[in-house]
Amino acid sequence: MSGILPSTSGLPLLGARNPEGAQTLIIDMIDTYTEVKVQLVYTVFPGISAVSRRVVVKNSSRLGLGGVDLMKCMSGTFDFLTNDWHLLSLHGSWACERQITTRRLQEGTIHLGSNRGVSSHQMNPFCVLSAGPPAESSGQCWGFCLLYSGNWLTEVEQSQTGCVRVNVGLSNTHFNWDLRVQETFESPECVCVFSDKGLGDMTRSFHRLFSERLIAPRWRDLICPVLINTWEALYFEVYHDKILELARPAKQVGVELLVLDDGWFGRRNDDTTSLGDWKEDPRKLPRGLKGLAEDLNEMGLKLGLWVEPEMVNKDSELYNSHPEWVLHHPARLRSEGRNQLVLDLTRIEVQDYIIEAVGAVLKSANIEYVKWDMNRALTDAFSAALPPRQQGEVYHRYVLGLYRIFETITSRFPHVLFESCASGGGRFDAALLAWCPQAWCSDNSDAFSRTRIHMGTSLWAPTRCMGAHIAACPSHQTRRTHIMKTRFIVSLWGTFGLELDLNALPKEELDEVTELVALRQKLCKVTLHGSFFRLPGFGYPGAAQGNSAGIGDSHVYAWMFVSPEQDHAVVSAIIFHHDTVGKFPSRLKLRGLRQECQYSILEHVPTFADEGIFNGIFQPGGPQFKHRRRLMLTGSVLMEVGIPVHFNFDGDSMLLELQVVNG
Repeated sequence: MSGILPSTSGLPLLGARNPEGAQTLIIDMIDTYTEVKVQLVYTVFPGISAVSRRVVVKNSSRLGLGGVDLMKCMSGTFDFLTNDWHLLSLHGSWACERQITTRRLQEGTIHLGSNRGVSSHQMNPFCVLSAGPPAESSGQCWGFCLLYSGNWLTEVEQSQTGCVRVNVGLSNTHFNWDLRVQETFESPECVCVFSDKGLGDMTRSFHRLFSERLIAPRWRDLICPVLINTWEALYFEVYHDKILELARPAKQVGVELLVLDDGWFGRRNDDTTSLGDWKEDPRKLPRGLKGLAEDLNEMGLKLGLWVEPEMVNKDSELYNSHPEWVLHHPARLRSEGRNQLVLDLTRIEVQDYIIEAVGAVLKSANIEYVKWDMNRALTDAFSAALPPRQQGEVYHRYVLGLYRIFETITSRFPHVLFESCASGGGRFDAALLAWCPQAWCSDNSDAFSRTRIHMGTSLWAPTRCMGAHIAACPSHQTRRTHIMKTRFIVSLWGTFGLELDLNALPKEELDEVTELVALRQKLCKVTLHGSFFRLPGFGYPGAAQGNSAGIGDSHVYAWMFVSPEQDHAVVSAIIFHHDTVGKFPSRLKLRGLRQECQYSILEHVPTFADEGIFNGIFQPGGPQFKHRRRLMLTGSVLMEVGIPVHFNFDGDSMLLELQVVNG
């Protein structure tokens, strides 16, 4: 059929909002004994080496067998003949999400997945199967990405013959679906992308698919506003006057949006109270959100807001009124995480409460951005609203309820930009891009940590979806200190914003932030909507701590963005540990340029040294560039020969802008 087969349960699908050119194949399979029907649904899109796969199961029995227990439902099964197979997957933890792990397959089965009720910090619903070790620009690889935000499972099995089978779909742990006669169940969609030019080509295919076919059309060309978030500057002390004190220097440095984070509602002075009571605290906001929005708008700033609607504190009006609305087993103690309980999103009345409560807040003031947080995993996954035979449906029904909430709210408030968050990157999955075109990558904004987090995330997620900010220094997560330049370069690899107290910065740093925000505005069309390239192989090959840039564990990283016309590019490089004094790094070879064109190379953001030093070679003080003159080189030279880059200290970095000077 032309187009796509729509979802009947509200699951996000590629092409749901842009089905143009899509072709779908539906294979009907019927069990001749029970007459249960299984539909295999394949969809392809023009000009891209990808296929999506999902399963629809219908209990069409006419034999009086009654309900069918659906105990496992995988979205796709993919079989491969014998080869030197390697598996790349993304692992981690809170504040250390999506770290790249690779392994060579041997006989047996590898299980990846989450049973936490969310896609999780620990593993991401994405993996790559490659013929031979995964490489950036060569070799065959198949990437698998599941569009789902709950419990998931990927099984990678190598048999005794050397053949490999990949199963991707719902986790069968705590899953049992009671499929009544004539009822239908559908799995989430699995997207498989093929590349015969390595991981880089696969990455750009995922980026194109999700940007063109998953993100809502109204956000497709979005240039994310430069924002400042109140969290690390004020934490729970979000009083009207303090917010304005933060807003004034923010406006001066070029910020466009102020995001009011946790602490604005109920009696929320810490994390023990008021979740669920989505009304302003009159002590902190005497003129309400409306008055705050009016004051910020008058200054030329937009207002954004943090919410966590899926949760409730025991110390709240909502819990006192509806203690039965939380996930819990009536005969057991209710287990709290971060002093909160999880609302039962399987219940339609709970979904409607969240929709109306959040809607009332958004109607009350000129709010143009929402950060939707979710700070604990699901436990006690028992719904008092479901009979015993349906308790195995709770995890999946929760996710379907969440999707209904997002669909309803974003449809009612199409002008509001939503960013998803779950204690950082605990629910950073492709599914939520259907409603939230950007997601907070991690609660860890340390430049070194974020570089590795972004490297893994970039394998499937477009840069424009990756929430990233310049945060306070020393880092509130690692206590490391980085120069402003390096923090800027890493946050430019994402939506870009600020998360620090500008009033605590000296004038020279405020001036520096002003210049960096202006530079971001100059470069962001390329960094957010250009083609993305990782640049492995650059660095200090063989050096213990300065090993060359790679896709996994490394201390030297480089990446770049190239405009669709290939006439404009932005290049970044960073070193973590510089214990290679006196050793020259290999040259940095670029990608994605036009070979015949001349490119002017401008280096941005010098590194400042307070005074000159002599360490065998005199190094002058003041602003220092890696290259002391503007270079002019052809695309062929830049890609085949490369350019020299010399780092001087731990955390040193470089930012280049390339522009064609002749067509």
